[in-house]
Amino acid sequence: MDNITTYSARRSNIFVWLTVLLMLCSAVTRIMWLSQTDESGLFFAVVFGVLPLAANLLIALRLPLRGEKYFYVTVRPVICITICFFVRVFRVSVNIQRSGWPFVFVIIAAFLTAFQGFFYYMTFSGRMKTKLWVLLLYLVGIAAAIADPATRAIVPASIEFGEFEVLSDIAMALGIVTMILSARRLPDPKEGDPYRFRYGDRLDGRLVRGGIPLDKVSPYIMVNRNGASNLVKDSIDVAPMDRYVHKKRRDGLKHFGLTHVIIASYIRTCAEYPGLMRFLSGQKVYQRMKLTLKMVVKKELKVGSPETIISVDLDPHDTADDVYRKFDEQMQAANASSDLDSGFDKLAGLINMIPGLFLKFVIWLLKTLDYFGLLPLALTDLSPFHGSIFITSMGSLGIPPIYHHLYDFGNIPVFVAFGAKRTEYGVDADGKVVRTKYLDYSGVTDERIVDGLYYASAFKKFRSIMLHPEQLDLPPETVKEDIY
Repeated sequence: MDNITTYSARRSNIFVWLTVLLMLCSAVTRIMWLSQTDESGLFFAVVFGVLPLAANLLIALRLPLRGEKYFYVTVRPVICITICFFVRVFRVSVNIQRSGWPFVFVIIAAFLTAFQGFFYYMTFSGRMKTKLWVLLLYLVGIAAAIADPATRAIVPASIEFGEFEVLSDIAMALGIVTMILSARRLPDPKEGDPYRFRYGDRLDGRLVRGGIPLDKVSPYIMVNRNGASNLVKDSIDVAPMDRYVHKKRRDGLKHFGLTHVIIASYIRTCAEYPGLMRFLSGQKVYQRMKLTLKMVVKKELKVGSPETIISVDLDPHDTADDVYRKFDEQMQAANASSDLDSGFDKLAGLINMIPGLFLKFVIWLLKTLDYFGLLPLALTDLSPFHGSIFITSMGSLGIPPIYHHLYDFGNIPVFVAFGAKRTEYGVDADGKVVRTKYLDYSGVTDERIVDGLYYASAFKKFRSIMLHPEQLDLPPETVKEDIY
């Protein structure tokens, strides 16, 4: 495991709740100031309105909810606050003569403000180990930033009741101090410890930090999944899988079928080739924290019959029996209901109630939040566009497999389709005519998550497992971590 430095802020820590209180006070007084000030303009609204207010609310919400596991979520809000204070310091220089402060003080204050914000970023993103008391020097930079001509001096006696801007800044500065006091450095992780999230990770995946420079550049060149898709098609002798299916049904798994074999084979492939569990979002590659399969299920095989999407959380350690149990639970739940009442169906129904023009804005907002990894897990778990793989069966429809496009919304990197069985006649080595049943399957993959050799090796392994499915009765001997 990487030797990383991580921090935690327990919800029971009094400094956490002091931070929440101070940030909310800062937000309220800033709104009061903005409602009274005569200043205007886009730059003013963004720097002195949007950035600090967003930072106040993000810290107040995320610190108590996520601070214990993801203290690094405070880094971006503090950067926003640093920008606000940095610009504020330079506002002092406009009336430097009236303020009475020497110009060199402005330069030093601006430097300290920027440096302490950078210091906070380097510390709590895990890039360097820092004595937390050193970070409290932030007070120096903040105090200099608050030295605006409107305050006359940076002493409490100078603050009048109506000076909401100054009160907001002081509350925000004190909030940063109490937030630093709430943090505690965790011991270095040991071999075998669970992965610790750090700055740059998403809730559904960890950032892949290795690789060659081309891996980092290609997502900016090929910005859409459809533009970065590779197509593959293959056929496989279905006899070994048919024998395995019949054996499983004799063992009591009455609904066991080819779909379970294909899914279990892919899951077993991921145990050896974990790069298949990667996904790309926000022009960065991540390793998914769990293996999630998505599949469309129709209530009846009739045109116009309602359909829903099931989501199955699987594990690379799973055997064929595990896959059958997890998959069949979701299938039975979907088929047991006469109405479309899954979590996804309810979410889709709610979104469908939004008027068209506003719906376009809502979808844009969801895409933007997803780009920055800000969508809550409750939404990504329901979404049919977020997962490890989407599988569709054309066999039940009696047609060959299609090449299904990858969705540009969400982050599913692999789409596999398999068709109906077909019979083919050929000649064996002795010159006899033989009858063989084949199963055709196709895959559409996002080439930006791994290279061609890796995909080729993984699909050969996938094929090998389907030809020898009996190995799926036991869990894999080893489950590899990602290649980086």
